[in-house]
Amino acid sequence: MANSLRIAVDAMGGDLGPRVTVSALLEFLNSHRQVHALVFGDRSQVGEQLSLSPLNDPTLLERIEVRHSGSQVVDSDKPSSVIRHKRDSSMGLALQALAAGEAQAFISAGNTGAIMALGLYFVKTLPGISRPAICTTVPTISGHSYVLDLGANPVCSAAQLYEFALLGALTAKELESIELPSVRLLNVGEEANKGREDIQQAAVLLEADPEINYCGYIEGNGIFQGGTDVIVCDGFAGNVALKASEGLATMVRARFQEAVGRGWLARLALCILRGPLLKLKAQFDPALYNGAYFLGLKGVVVKSHGSASQTAFVRALEVATEAAEHNLPEVLSPILKHKLNQPG
Repeated sequence: MANSLRIAVDAMGGDLGPRVTVSALLEFLNSHRQVHALVFGDRSQVGEQLSLSPLNDPTLLERIEVRHSGSQVVDSDKPSSVIRHKRDSSMGLALQALAAGEAQAFISAGNTGAIMALGLYFVKTLPGISRPAICTTVPTISGHSYVLDLGANPVCSAAQLYEFALLGALTAKELESIELPSVRLLNVGEEANKGREDIQQAAVLLEADPEINYCGYIEGNGIFQGGTDVIVCDGFAGNVALKASEGLATMVRARFQEAVGRGWLARLALCILRGPLLKLKAQFDPALYNGAYFLGLKGVVVKSHGSASQTAFVRALEVATEAAEHNLPEVLSPILKHKLNQPG
């Protein structure tokens, strides 16, 4: 690995744009001295945030190159329209820099469908992969699990579910040093006869592959129980499960705060349990799990939550850097050529 690494950043993506992305980038670069950044967006807005930051010292700023784009992708943009009219947007130019080898990773908090469309257009897929899948880690009782797809492909064939399982297992093996990651398919039951035909056919494909440690079906209530390294599903089910879990976490926090405010006894109990509760909160803080890979593309493409805080966007930058340091697409490419019988 080279001594330095460069990340292409779409500064305009997300609910707050440069106010979060630029401040988070400066915080990240301050603690990751080997990383440089290509920042794409409105030069005046990016420059303003750079000047306002307390971390704007010259040694840090010299590792940032700002490239102007007067166009940006918004949440209401349709992917087809972005391909036709916004290839020169901050998102499009950042992905072009990744495809050209000017950067080793890309990150945006912008429109997921647009990242998917522009990623397919500029970066292309790895050999044998028909569609990339959104993959992230979720906290479990015993650690964390990789889950994919989380929304890129609402409808999937059995072959695509097999591809996702292969991508997830190879990623867990490379990033977690797990020799034979356990893989399960998300389903409505654990019995062999449960679920749609495409899920059952995917199970047949996985059972027939001796190099994948397929362990059967898993239900939604098992996602957070631990014991499974990789959980595979179509993008519709994965996105619903993810959003439902985020909503549940928000409700639990709100209920807890409400209960604590009800009387002196509750506040006393909080003081006694403050240490363990703070530790638990830190372990399950959504910000620590921000940053999802578009697995299956020829470059490291990472999506941050659109409403991410500065802390959460820093975490997404760490996810992108880790994948780039492992040369994840380059590691996966020859294995996929062999496994999926691709030429070259």
